[in-house]
Amino acid sequence: MTLEQFVEKYSGKKIDYDGHYGAQCVDVFRQYCKDVLAIPHTGGVVGAAELFTKYEMMPLEQKYFKRVPYKVGMFPEAGDVVIFAPMKSNKYGHVAIVLDASSEEIAVFEQDGFKQDGAHVGSWSYARVLGFLRKRQ
Repeated sequence: MTLEQFVEKYSGKKIDYDGHYGAQCVDVFRQYCKDVLAIPHTGGVVGAAELFTKYEMMPLEQKYFKRVPYKVGMFPEAGDVVIFAPMKSNKYGHVAIVLDASSEEIAVFEQDGFKQDGAHVGSWSYARVLGFLRKRQ
């Protein structure tokens, strides 16, 4: 399945990959890994930010993804996984799949675990970006 087919298939639908805690942003990441990247579950996390901050403790994640810390001026590629830092209103951070990027924002496919309204296309500034996971070739 391509990234475009993934977005078309799941747009507007709640993705609950693990059957726990409802439709979370990490569930979109897990489903993307299975359907598009054809790689196994990379290990449990307490929140989305741990996909980046606990990378060194996740051997399967290291095997399948290159961890790319964000630096001002860099642009993610379509298909990268973008990870956002926690904040007061969301102590878990956020993860989404990159669709496109400009100098102003990142277009993503995501899901909001608080709203429980299903997967959708959205956009984010770079303000809270920790970095990206890029599939190893």
